[in-house]
Amino acid sequence: MIDRASDADDIDAIIAAQPVARIPSDKRRFVVFTLMGIAGGLIAALVVMRQVHYDPTPSLSPEQFHAAHDHWKSHKIPSYDIEIKVTGPNASVYRVEVRDGDAIAAWRNGQPLNQHRTFGTWSIPGMFSTISRDVETLEQAAKAGQQRPLILRAGFHAEYGYPEHYRRIDNGSRKGSDSITVTWDVTEFRIVE
Repeated sequence: MIDRASDADDIDAIIAAQPVARIPSDKRRFVVFTLMGIAGGLIAALVVMRQVHYDPTPSLSPEQFHAAHDHWKSHKIPSYDIEIKVTGPNASVYRVEVRDGDAIAAWRNGQPLNQHRTFGTWSIPGMFSTISRDVETLEQAAKAGQQRPLILRAGFHAEYGYPEHYRRIDNGSRKGSDSITVTWDVTEFRIVE
């Protein structure tokens, strides 16, 4: 007769005598450092992506707009040359010459504009006028308790108050439209004596 109990005891003894498989410490360190490297790489990639897509232009409130506009008007700079880079659906570079408060010449992408009535659009009063309409749209939406149809961001020149940077984001408030961003950046402003 076969003694099954002793066979089972022998098998248990053999299993117990086998060394437990452990990961050598060098392999553990490799795995830990690999995981730390992957985590560090992901963090670095996120930081780089944030910096690339970060817009430092502050949000624009109606109060900030009116203060900057008043600041510009208080300086009464009658003659200047200005260049504005516009990005968005109608990307262009505009250049305007203003003398004694009147826009006397304007160019779009180096080509002269022919209609005198369009010269002032990219003068500083013209830019303030455009921003004013956007600010009024926000104020009307707020009074009606509606969603903000636009997101406005702007940076104004510290000394003179003109809009150096402007971002207008139409967040798709119109049915079926996607978000549209238009930006202006003043690339040159020169006072003419």
